[in-house]
Amino acid sequence: MTERRLLELTGNHAENPTMDLPCRTVFAAGQKAVEVIGPVAELEAEIAALHITFWKS
Repeated sequence: MTERRLLELTGNHAENPTMDLPCRTVFAAGQKAVEVIGPVAELEAEIAALHITFWKS
């Protein structure tokens, strides 16, 4: 899932200071090429459910 979507799920949670910065942008600034596959839309609901449960506890 995207960082922006994670921020929507966690809100302004002190233990998850998210950045609205795509990982592709971060990796592009590195010295080694990194291939990013995703986000995978078919898995987002499953991943989101885990985050919703975790950040509410």
